[in-house]
Amino acid sequence: MSQVEINVNGRDYRVTCEEGQEERLTKLASYLDSRVSSMSADLGQIGDARLMLLAALTICDELFEARERADDLEGASEALDDDTIGGASRAIEAAANRVKEIADRLEDA
Repeated sequence: MSQVEINVNGRDYRVTCEEGQEERLTKLASYLDSRVSSMSADLGQIGDARLMLLAALTICDELFEARERADDLEGASEALDDDTIGGASRAIEAAANRVKEIADRLEDA
């Protein structure tokens, strides 16, 4: 195990992490600090516990929205029906045939 010194809202914390995860933990702490600092600027010093709770809830909200968008994107690929897929295949095939015709004409010239 490794230990990393992080700073959030002007306070230093020593945190234990797996070997090799130090840089990741430092980046995560930096992101949290930026969110807490922003909230602190907007709300004033409302207490560390409340500030951390609000920052955590805000970050959880971002995570949930990102997961929903990822799920929507995964579902979008499933929405293609056979006709749409077939149409796309036919369009690609037609374009390939056209390119071959042009290449054949250039060869003959």
